[in-house]
Amino acid sequence: MTPDELRAKIRALMASGDLPIEPPSIERRGSREARVLYAIPSSEPCTICGEPGPQVVLFYMAGLVVRLHAACDALWQQERPGAPDSHDRATGAS
Repeated sequence: MTPDELRAKIRALMASGDLPIEPPSIERRGSREARVLYAIPSSEPCTICGEPGPQVVLFYMAGLVVRLHAACDALWQQERPGAPDSHDRATGAS
């Protein structure tokens, strides 16, 4: 997938709720928002690109698990609403 295709997929996943809009927060003792696990790449597919070998696994409340490659995570960070380098703002899209 090209970066533009990945960005479009990220926006679609966020719109459907399959990818959270808010960034994860590191779990602190007693917190239940999200847990972040940096793991050995697995054969599970990346939530964004669908390719195997994601390096980051995010565990959200309600059972949502997000698996990401570092590059896909970087694009997700850029595509979140309000991100300083948001693709939507850079292109003038709303």
